[in-house]
Amino acid sequence: MTTTLSKTKDNVINTPGGVIHVRPYRSSSNAQLKAVLSFTPRVSSLDRTNERSQSDEFRGFFVLFWIGLALLFLRTSMQSWEENRTPLSWNFGRLITGDALVLAISDIIMVLTMFVCVPFVKGLQNRWYKYYWTGVIIQHTFQTIYLGTAVWWGWHRQWYWVQSGFLVLHSMSSMMKMHSYMSHNGMLATVYFQLQEEKKQLEEAVKNAPGGREQLLSEAAERKAHLEALEGPTPVGTPAPGTPALSSRSSFSASAPSSGTTGYEDPSAALRRHVGGFTDASKEGTPEGSGGLGPSAEIRQRKISKPKKKNQATDALPPPRPNLPLGTSLEPSHSTLPHEPSPPSPLAWSSNEQVALLARNIDAMQEELVSNGAKGLKWPQNVTYRHFLDFMFFPTLVYQLEYPRTKTMRPLVVLEKVVATLGTFSLIYTITEHYILPVIPKPGDPLIRSFINLALPMMVNYLFIIFECVCTGFAELSYFADREFYQDWWNSTSWDQFSRKWNKPVHTFLLRHVYASTMTGLQLSRTSAAFVTFLLSALCHELVMAVVTKKIRPYLFLMQMAQLPMIALGRLPIVKRNKTVGNIVFWAGLMSGFPLLAICYLIY
Repeated sequence: MTTTLSKTKDNVINTPGGVIHVRPYRSSSNAQLKAVLSFTPRVSSLDRTNERSQSDEFRGFFVLFWIGLALLFLRTSMQSWEENRTPLSWNFGRLITGDALVLAISDIIMVLTMFVCVPFVKGLQNRWYKYYWTGVIIQHTFQTIYLGTAVWWGWHRQWYWVQSGFLVLHSMSSMMKMHSYMSHNGMLATVYFQLQEEKKQLEEAVKNAPGGREQLLSEAAERKAHLEALEGPTPVGTPAPGTPALSSRSSFSASAPSSGTTGYEDPSAALRRHVGGFTDASKEGTPEGSGGLGPSAEIRQRKISKPKKKNQATDALPPPRPNLPLGTSLEPSHSTLPHEPSPPSPLAWSSNEQVALLARNIDAMQEELVSNGAKGLKWPQNVTYRHFLDFMFFPTLVYQLEYPRTKTMRPLVVLEKVVATLGTFSLIYTITEHYILPVIPKPGDPLIRSFINLALPMMVNYLFIIFECVCTGFAELSYFADREFYQDWWNSTSWDQFSRKWNKPVHTFLLRHVYASTMTGLQLSRTSAAFVTFLLSALCHELVMAVVTKKIRPYLFLMQMAQLPMIALGRLPIVKRNKTVGNIVFWAGLMSGFPLLAICYLIY
């Protein structure tokens, strides 16, 4: 599809879906310039304020779908009243409400335990221990005990699968939030204390330099003035410095390193190089809003020819040391705009190479401690219980110092989501009570009949978008602006596309803390990192099934790992060319997976 573009000023592009901001900044890791593409706050695909979905020609079928489910609910309630004199059978209700008070108290304790993260980070701030590796060991030991306690408690109480599954799932999501908070603050603490060391070295170098600080500042000012005097206008038709060339179907969530220190690489190409098939949806021809970590649009390659002065004074500065620790530049760039970099230190223009390099290192690390957004928080200003409480309410699993926020909270929207949550739960309860539990497979039942009986009701239960109700409700209460918790996963033509679109919060967490971390920390290839990511995800899903069924059977694990060869097959040109066949195969696999899992875990 083609997206109309209009340019209002340099590096700002207006599109029908929002505004793209292109901001250059210098990375402290390798002294290369990066182009950061940021998208404005978003809404989910099915949100009634989403202009694109509300103008879709098939929107009436979505309305018809809900009307049909409402009629099914009424028909089932009438039938239950005629047979049992109750609108709904309460057999399932008695099971899921058992030991409810203990479950509620247990969940509250698990939530309150999360506040341990704050004193952990304060310990880093006070230099009681370093994050690498004492802090890492403490963090992972605590997380293991946290999750293990939730698993053991459900087993000890002999809860029904709903109670035990809920507590484990909630503890896993809480553990992911804690991991992101502690690891990100651990990196920032590493940057902060490395910055203090560099400042000490700079003070020592300045003290030992001939003439001291005043002589160095005077000489650096003269050198800067000389370089600025040499600046001249750029010839007309030459791309302005700091303006990246954009190619078609660029992802709005890329943070793309350039091929050198004076030019830019195409952001979409850089994203493909860094995260490959795990996040790239542009190569699959997906529509706007369906790729990677954010919406995508057609941006035709062009050059901005507005005459602009070269900044020879800045270009002459030495690059920072390439192995400096990173901080806020690793935050997801799709959710906030990068902050404006501060001017370089005057000592950066010194002819003393040691002084100039130390000054540039300090400049780079100071930028790594500043949040991306309007507030401009600087670590450790964020290390407070109030800030962590805000993060707990935000419907995201990935921590950063600042998030896009809305200006107002709309009570009617909160009420709408509460009613929608209750209505969705009522439909799920009705389908489970009347169409799944009565046909649960037992030893000796014909497998084909069990499969057919379970396929449709289980698939309908899966269709309910709980993200649209619960996550959007919390987003409205917490003024959280980025509400793209899922994309149009129902249009998926491959399993890797589905994994990106179905659960965006978990996908973003895995992308940042597993996929990208294993590539940078363990130097894994993209293929190996994708394998490790799928392996961890499959193990977590299997853990939930073991808790729910009280059996250790690797059925779900094997099914999830089988997605890897299916993803490879889905990338074959003969398959990618036929989107309809790909979508049929996807739906067939999804609809057959649920009843097969039920049969395997309940009978074998």
